[in-house]
Amino acid sequence: APPPRSRRRLAPLPVLPQLALPLALALLRPECVGAAAGQQFALTIPRVTTDELERNLTLRSGLHAYVLTDHVGGSWKAMTWTLDYIKKKIPFEWVDYYPTNMDNVGSKPYLFKLEDAMPRFLQKSEKPKYMQMRIGFRGWSRLKKDFVPKPLPDVFWDDDEWISSCMKRPDGKSDKPAIDNFFVTQQWKFLLIGEKGTSMFFHKDGTAASSWQAQLLGKKKWTLCPNTETPLLDVNIDTFKPESYNRFPNFARALCGQVTVEPGEMLYYPAYWWHHTLQFETPSVAYTGALVGVEADRHDLGADPKPHLRFYNDLMDKCAKCWEKGNPTRKCEDISEKWPGAAPPMLRVVCETYLPDCYRLWDEHAQSLHGVGAKIEL
Repeated sequence: APPPRSRRRLAPLPVLPQLALPLALALLRPECVGAAAGQQFALTIPRVTTDELERNLTLRSGLHAYVLTDHVGGSWKAMTWTLDYIKKKIPFEWVDYYPTNMDNVGSKPYLFKLEDAMPRFLQKSEKPKYMQMRIGFRGWSRLKKDFVPKPLPDVFWDDDEWISSCMKRPDGKSDKPAIDNFFVTQQWKFLLIGEKGTSMFFHKDGTAASSWQAQLLGKKKWTLCPNTETPLLDVNIDTFKPESYNRFPNFARALCGQVTVEPGEMLYYPAYWWHHTLQFETPSVAYTGALVGVEADRHDLGADPKPHLRFYNDLMDKCAKCWEKGNPTRKCEDISEKWPGAAPPMLRVVCETYLPDCYRLWDEHAQSLHGVGAKIEL
């Protein structure tokens, strides 16, 4: 068992030796490039093709953000999606519906099924609307064929490759309710639909999974900052409004970057990276998937240098709030009983039986990608 685009094209990062990466990033810091009194967004978010990614050891480490420019638009049926198609395919999925944007941490959603949320979204209104959906097992079963083939399967090694092997019943069949519970409680698969001007507030995710997001309709601008910059950042910063920076003087010292993602492109960013988005067009549709077991070791995770081990421990912390060995009673509230559509607690069988088996698969894959004890520090 395991231990408890801006529109100008940006050149790809060179293939750097492992020990050169921390220095290369450090030299980009605002204090090293003579930044004025304001955020300079000095961190390059490279734009690469699949062939360039395959040859770039720095990016294949999983420790830097990049935009993959050539795969989604030329390969995926999802690029033909319309809002009507989405509603017909997954009318039953629950939507966090924000009628007046999601641009600050205090924004609260209404919960609707998609068949009820979509007509509201299509109505004209003074303020732009935003929807996000946690896609469950049933919904993903209906959508997944529109997201094949995956680019570089060893790099974009997602749950389709491991979850049925570690979440299975004693008879050997996949435990579909458990997989659904994992998807929904971890916000593992997200469909995001917004109008021009909508924005999800600046934040980093609560678990150490890396993410990729495919832009299907509309353009979206991103701000991205490594986890190392956390002491300089705040969820209340609006990174798209420079006039607001004076309230957060430390932000000028943070190493961050900005990039605009076009339809048919995919953005990748590592675990715990801060991110902020702004939709440029109506509608904007994007799909986000999470990854674990694909990053090399890193120095910014404290006692858990392996991101997949940190992710496992993040989940164990969640489990401990609900389940205690020897105690058959759940300790946490199930808010989905009071608010249908809200995320339920993690299932006991996921916490105690399946996650340890999943961890072993994550660890094996990370070692196959980066070697036993391979380490690249940001």
